[in-house]
Order: sequence, then structure tokens, then C-alpha cells
Amino acid sequence: MTSLRMASVIVLLLAAACAPRSQQPVAPPAPPLPHGGALLLWPNRDAIQSACLNDLQATGAQFELIAQAEPGKDGCTLQNGVKLMRTGLTLNRPVELTCPMALRLVQFEQEVLLPEAQKLFGQSLAQLNHAGGFTCKAMTGNGKRISEHGHGRAIDIWGFTLANGGRISVTDHFRARGREGTYLRDVNRAACRYFSVVLGPNADAAHAKHFHWDISQWKRCGA
Repeated sequence: MTSLRMASVIVLLLAAACAPRSQQPVAPPAPPLPHGGALLLWPNRDAIQSACLNDLQATGAQFELIAQAEPGKDGCTLQNGVKLMRTGLTLNRPVELTCPMALRLVQFEQEVLLPEAQKLFGQSLAQLNHAGGFTCKAMTGNGKRISEHGHGRAIDIWGFTLANGGRISVTDHFRARGREGTYLRDVNRAACRYFSVVLGPNADAAHAKHFHWDISQWKRCGA
């Protein structure tokens, strides 16, 4: 091949390489998904309910789903309910709550119950002792209104167990001097920042032996 022909071929190849190419459409970036990945949809739960369940699962709490309950003859319901087996602590027995109530309880445990126990006793809690969550009953003092327990939005707490086996009881220690009484009074006051209605021995005789914490639309700090 002559030098002139070789030069012509090179020029043609360079021209082809530099020719404009058709632009491929660029897809818009996908919107970020919640929880750093795909939203896990739970059986028979919508996206909002599933988001709560994902958050609850992320805390390490152990729970089972409860079938959605339609309003019963007494007006009680349990929407997006869970049977909570364990928070970060052992429970004296499983408790049925709505997912939002269970999530709030775990948050309160992590941010108040555990740090306060460590500060006052130099050790952690081992068990949370409750007297029930979802129960179809009327509100204390107002028989015409369903209790928040009747919607799974409330829990009654009667005490705690420390890692060394020591018991802290609302009945025995709420008005007592010493660390146990201080702990109970401090955490029940702190509960007013996390729950809508907080009741205990300072509220009325019906709550002399336990704390009532709920996430209703009402607001009362009876700590």
C-alpha cells in the first residue's frame, strides 16, 4: 500500500471515530427506599403498618403478627397488632399491643429504663413485668368509653427485675426511700415525654399498684 493511500485510510478511520453518536436516554435515578433498602411488606399489612413493623424488627424485639381485628360488639379493636415476646428485655409473659405502642415501649426502654437502672443500681434490667396490654374493657372511671387497652394502645407495668435478680415493685417501692423508689418515680415522670397518658400511685387509687402508659389522643401526666 502506498504512503498516500495509507494516509487516506487513517484519515477515514479517525473521522469515523469522531463522528457524533446517537444519545441513549438516561433513566432518572430511582428514589431512595426506606430502611436503606426495599420496604418489606408484611402479610395483610399496608405500607404504613409495614414500616412500623420493620422499625420494630430493627430494634431486635421478638414478636408475632396478630390477625387484624374489626370492631367487635363492645367496640374493641386491634389494628396492626403484635404479640410481643421480648423487647430488649425478657417479659414476664407475652403482651399484645399495636405496633406503634410496642415500638414506643421499646424506645422508652432503650432511652430511659435501661440507662436509669445502670445509673442508680450499677447494673442493667433483666425483665419488664407487666399486667397486660390489649384487653377489651371500659376506661377506669368512665364506663361509657373504651379503655386504650381495648385498642392495644396501652400497657400496665407493675415492676422490673434487675440483672442480679432483685425485684422493683410499684406496690412495695414507689413511696419507699432508697434507689428502688427513686427509680420508679423517675422513670414514671420521664414516661410523660414518651406516652400520652401516664398514671400511677400519684394519679388515683385505681393505679396504686401499677403504672399505666398509653399513646391515646388524650394527654395526662399523672406521674
